[in-house]
Amino acid sequence: MSITYQQFVEYATDLKNHSDSIDDGWNICQYQCPMNGSFVNYLVKKEIQKRNNSSLKSDDSNSPNIPIVCEYHILYNLSYSCPDVFFNMWYTDGKLLSLEHVWSLVHSFLKQNVINDKWNAITQEMHPFFSTPFFRLHPCKNTHVLEMLGFSSKNNYEFNPLLSWLSTISPLIGLEIDLSYGNKDSTKFS
Repeated sequence: MSITYQQFVEYATDLKNHSDSIDDGWNICQYQCPMNGSFVNYLVKKEIQKRNNSSLKSDDSNSPNIPIVCEYHILYNLSYSCPDVFFNMWYTDGKLLSLEHVWSLVHSFLKQNVINDKWNAITQEMHPFFSTPFFRLHPCKNTHVLEMLGFSSKNNYEFNPLLSWLSTISPLIGLEIDLSYGNKDSTKFS
């Protein structure tokens, strides 16, 4: 499935509006392209999550759960014409989690698939706007998920395709999606 940048912004705005109504923390940010001065909109959410100490193998905490700062960026990928997720996770002391730790945090029902194809699922690379390392779900996986969900750029949707995609990939990236996103009255998308 491919979506246009304008559709991405429409879907992102809808997600952000609902987020505001439930105080879920999503924001729309703008990045100014240094080459031509144009602005690009993208979604950002930053939160602190409690993670199981045994899966993180942390040496600096004896508690069963330790806080992890998670930051999610949902960008529009021009090459694949789809949403693209970059995310980072670090301890509250600022130390980034390793890629191996991020792989270990994938939800148990998907873990074996990631282990079998980890280099084509979640990798670490430079964020396209900030040139800092972020984790990333490969965009070909994103288009595959949208196609599996039955979305096509030619159809009208009762529900937001960006939200459907995000709720599907959320177990891979450690993001919890509030159930009210699925229950809300939705506008018809075109």
